[in-house]
Amino acid sequence: MKKNLSIVMIVLLGLAWYVTLSTWLGNEKKYNEMIAEAGRLEEKGLYLDAITQYEEARGVKGETLELEESIADNYLAMGDYKEYRKKLNGILASFGPVEKDVTKLYEFTKENFSEDSVIDLVSGLYEKYPDSEVVLRYYDEVKGKYVERTCVYEGIEDFAGSYAVYSRNGKKGLIGLDGKVVIEAVYDEIGFDGKDEKAIAVKDGGDCYFINQKGYRTKMPEEAYESLSAASQNRIVAKKNGKYGYLDKNFKEKTEFVYDGATLICEGVGAVRQNDKWALIDRKGELITEFVFDGIAQNSRGICSVNKKIGVRQGESWFFVNEKGERTSQQVYEAVRAFESDGMCAVCMDGKWGFIDREENLKIACAYEEARSFTAGYAAVKKNGIWGYVDEKGSMAVSPVFDGAGLMTREGVAPVCHGDAWTLIQLKIMD
Repeated sequence: MKKNLSIVMIVLLGLAWYVTLSTWLGNEKKYNEMIAEAGRLEEKGLYLDAITQYEEARGVKGETLELEESIADNYLAMGDYKEYRKKLNGILASFGPVEKDVTKLYEFTKENFSEDSVIDLVSGLYEKYPDSEVVLRYYDEVKGKYVERTCVYEGIEDFAGSYAVYSRNGKKGLIGLDGKVVIEAVYDEIGFDGKDEKAIAVKDGGDCYFINQKGYRTKMPEEAYESLSAASQNRIVAKKNGKYGYLDKNFKEKTEFVYDGATLICEGVGAVRQNDKWALIDRKGELITEFVFDGIAQNSRGICSVNKKIGVRQGESWFFVNEKGERTSQQVYEAVRAFESDGMCAVCMDGKWGFIDREENLKIACAYEEARSFTAGYAAVKKNGIWGYVDEKGSMAVSPVFDGAGLMTREGVAPVCHGDAWTLIQLKIMD
């Protein structure tokens, strides 16, 4: 009995396999016939009918990359560009960033639509597929695209937060990221830390005081000072009787005014100069080192300590020390730029500029005539007498066409110069 049951089971199993195989062979034959018919219709220029055949073939075998690409090609052949783009986008959504289909979509958009459309396409693909090699290739092509603002000034300094100091007729004011005037150019000097919009330091003739972003006076010291800086870590660099010292935000003097120069305090460290020598100083006004340095590197905000790295010079050699004044490595440079952020800073060796990270690893070879440190993933570099911008891979992201170039903001805005005129560029795409 058991033996007969086993035989029956084997027969039934065989029949099931036979039916399945017959069905598969039948479907495969039907599918191949549909594909052949679609090809015949394509040769006759009957693209819409060919699409119908491909769609019916999809019902037999399911969605495949080959089928969807054939449908897309037929939409292109019949001039239905909207459906062609839609189909290519659908292919990427279903099958991921297939190289040839990404390329088709990119080249088609580049040829038939605006640069902004190309940028929108690539930025969208990059957001979805940041690790795709083909997407990264096209992303690198477009990320340096920019527009120039229509504003023109005699000078534009680096941005601090949302504002930059601009010059007009020998006076200074503030502009926003769009290049529009925020504060008219009526002051001799302006200092802003990028944070407190109610404490913008200005010098107006013989008076030094603070204003807000609307130009209203907010604070003024009782005592007369020749200059005031923006506040950093509750310390203001002030000048009195030709000498520098430090105040707190309430204008209380925290040090004697005995220095020939001083930097802002950041990370608890600043630098002061007496005669031709510099020393490090802490927030309390106490010296961290003796006056042993011949130079101190300061960034665009007048700060020397960023990432607890301070560029100093002794004799002709530049090197880095920490907040205690201790050397961080034995590496020496011909010149250095202070760090602006946690990005790389610029250093000069053998007469050329390159970039190091916080551990002083050389990340971009010294190959430029001049350079600024990195901000927001870009650094201004000078090559063959003109300025452009490199990215963190060392690729020239913005071609050198400028006579001067400032730091890039996180919004993709930077001051640039053509001859004697300064304006702003705005990157169309930011990382």
